[in-house]
Amino acid sequence: MKRILIVDDEYLVRFGLKTIIDWEEYGYTIAGEASNGKEALELFRRTGADVVLTDIKMPVMDGLELTRAIRETGKKVKIIILSHYDDFSYAREAINLGAFRYILKTELTRANILTMLKSLFHSENETAGEAAAVDDIAVRREQYIGQYLFPLFSGAKNTEQCPPYPEEINAADAAYVMLCASCRLTSLLLDMRKLFPKAVKVLFTDAFGTVDILAACHGETFNFIAVLPLAEDGTDREAKTADLARRIVKNVRQYYTVNLFIGISSAGPADSMARLFAEAHSAVDLCFFSEKDFACVYGLHSPCTAGLPPRISYGRLSAAVEAGQKQEMLEYIQNIFRELRKLKNYTVMYNAFIDFLSIAKAICERYQFNNQTALGENKFKYDAFYELPFIGDVEMYIYSLFLDLLAGKQNGALAYSYIVKKTLAFIQQNYVRNISLSDAAENAGVSHSYLSFIFKQETGANFNACLTQFRIEEAKKLLWNTNLRIYEVAEKAGFSNQYYFSKVFKEHTSMGCKEYRDTAPPQL
Repeated sequence: MKRILIVDDEYLVRFGLKTIIDWEEYGYTIAGEASNGKEALELFRRTGADVVLTDIKMPVMDGLELTRAIRETGKKVKIIILSHYDDFSYAREAINLGAFRYILKTELTRANILTMLKSLFHSENETAGEAAAVDDIAVRREQYIGQYLFPLFSGAKNTEQCPPYPEEINAADAAYVMLCASCRLTSLLLDMRKLFPKAVKVLFTDAFGTVDILAACHGETFNFIAVLPLAEDGTDREAKTADLARRIVKNVRQYYTVNLFIGISSAGPADSMARLFAEAHSAVDLCFFSEKDFACVYGLHSPCTAGLPPRISYGRLSAAVEAGQKQEMLEYIQNIFRELRKLKNYTVMYNAFIDFLSIAKAICERYQFNNQTALGENKFKYDAFYELPFIGDVEMYIYSLFLDLLAGKQNGALAYSYIVKKTLAFIQQNYVRNISLSDAAENAGVSHSYLSFIFKQETGANFNACLTQFRIEEAKKLLWNTNLRIYEVAEKAGFSNQYYFSKVFKEHTSMGCKEYRDTAPPQL
């Protein structure tokens, strides 16, 4: 039996993990449990384990230190990280240290845990002969994808050069669906970009099981192809595939904070690979115009239409800013985007974005607004386009940019744009509550992704970091100016518990709460 070690400082989490599954029925046994990393490491050295389920944030020794220490023993063990939503940066670091998977605590269901464990040990349960046969077929399929399909992303080959799936690696009478995925990795550090293809492969394998995959990063762009054989099981295959794809997108966005678009082809036989790629690749671009969906099935959204791109007039926009014609200016921008939505052409949309930025920058320089945060150099970088997942977000960006130009012309210096100022005020008024970026986005009337990008662009910090910093500053005032107990200070500053507050406070001030209180100046 595979031995499992459970590590979490919350008793109820440990108890739940022990009792949620009849472990022995599925070939596992609980080797032990621990409330912190130090206890877990001692247990591991004494009893051994094949799987370690560990929390990240724990007293004495946290999950990161535990993962590092286990890896240093040189023993083969699967480490799974138990993560809260706010712990994704830690979970990502744990993956770098050698953890195999992470799972949100909110998703700790019997089915999810068993599925994850099955995927970890799947290859070990095959006989050597079966594994060799499977590996040989998998290699040949990957070679086919790399030789004939992947070059289609860059136009290095055309669809006429794409032969059918070879018979020897083709399931008899199988229908296939192709999935193409793309995203920009500008927000990821170089070492994370190297891990990203592997992480996406793992998510696809967990979702779809056996699937032929090829993924690669080229500079700041990630491209991915999966060829999925479909069984005739009577289910709505397209809907099921799209649902699984959306789950992958959600996990990628939460874990890596990048927006992955997935295009899904219709079903077709082995000799239709060129058509399936064209459909899936087209569906990737259609995600951008869907306004809300990061995973699109070809055919559910109309493909691009023919037509000339709209011409964007410097004269009209400049005159509107000069005359303070807000309504006329916004109507003109709205009309341009109405035409762009009809065309549904991603390249045309990108070129229009560059035109808008070029005009805005010229107006900005004309009125010498460049020293203002709301109209700084970051506002005019072309790569901003790739951080805005939908055409509606791009339209909002252009709206806001020209409104800031208008406000600068009428009122002078702008510290922050209207949306960022409204979000900062929202933090100040609601920091005691358990607020999130989604709450702030709803308050500002913009999308979650748009606010995330624009807030960091102008302030240099993400929403959660800014919220935490504001709470720390309030806690400092309470520690100096009141006799409240530490847990009371934590509560009034908006922290969920005393332990977490104390840890975060020390990270920000390099002092414990009591030590900081002792440095308070004498009351006058």
